Amino acid sequence: MARKKNVISKLEIASLQKEIKSNCKIEIENAIDCKNLSNHILLTTGKYLSFSTLKRFFGFNKSEFSPSYDTIKILKEYIALCTKQKQVSVAQIVIDFYTPKHFKEISKSDQSFQAASRTMAMLLKENKNLFEETMLPLAQSKIGRAFYFELFPDYEILSAFQYRGYELYLKYENSQEGKLFACCVLFLKYFFDGDDKMMNFYHNKVLLQYKKTKEIHPFVLGRYYQVQLIYSFLFYPKMISKIITEIYKVEKLQPRNAKELFREFPGFHYFVCDGLWHAKEYEHLLKISEIALTEFEKYEEFNWKGYYDQLHLYQALALSKLGKTKEASTKIKKIQPDSFYFISKKYFTELFEVLKGKEV
Repeated sequence: MARKKNVISKLEIASLQKEIKSNCKIEIENAIDCKNLSNHILLTTGKYLSFSTLKRFFGFNKSEFSPSYDTIKILKEYIALCTKQKQVSVAQIVIDFYTPKHFKEISKSDQSFQAASRTMAMLLKENKNLFEETMLPLAQSKIGRAFYFELFPDYEILSAFQYRGYELYLKYENSQEGKLFACCVLFLKYFFDGDDKMMNFYHNKVLLQYKKTKEIHPFVLGRYYQVQLIYSFLFYPKMISKIITEIYKVEKLQPRNAKELFREFPGFHYFVCDGLWHAKEYEHLLKISEIALTEFEKYEEFNWKGYYDQLHLYQALALSKLGKTKEASTKIKKIQPDSFYFISKKYFTELFEVLKGKEV
């Protein structure tokens, strides 16, 4: 009895061929390679696909029939197992990178290690499974906490899965400043989610950690006031004016010519701006962003990361909300949304589109 033709499109076959070539370790350049592939499929899945079947599948032998259901099933299983093996290998590379055996300490100002960490962060951003496989070793590693979690809280994946890494970070981090930072990040996750109960939970933790922390990096201090502004706006609006008064006092204490550990950038002002935006304090948003853009020297690193454009965006948003549409329009023309840093690119791009009057 003749085999019934399997209805599978040429597009689906091409997709499977591509997945095999990209995820499996066997090169398929000519017909003879299908013999190696047949052996590798057997070793990987324990199931046999003949040399001739694979030659027909890859088009080396012409055939009027589509591959059988069993052939497609085995190939999909093979691809899945190859992909898993490949991912395990990548996960180990990430773990080894953040748990080096040839040194125990590295300066957080090391730009080469920062650059390599950016590559790792982009890799983890694109692959939830990879992040979940590596988040515990990264949280346990001092270098992992410093060069991944502290540098790359990512607004696009924070609520989806990255927050679980910050929960682990809190478990293993010993410094009070680090714990304050993580509590602020986790508060933000639940703010994005609209979860009042968990916002209250982490706000209490933020207050507790703030009281315990003596010296605070401007970025972390800015995050603290970002949380206070958002929380007060949502739950205790009468406290806003007191918090803003305190912000101006703290702002004057921020050094204008500090070096290293990202202190060259007005990080305190940057995060305060976001809090003021969410608290709808547009006059103060305009003033704080102006201080950030005029009283601090500009550095190329923060220019290519798009941070200055993001500050200009806060200014344009404030101007627009205050009815100064011409000034807002002039400023928006100078903003390059493509430059926004990858950990918050979508977040700021959506604000940019709001400013331009587009739906997002």
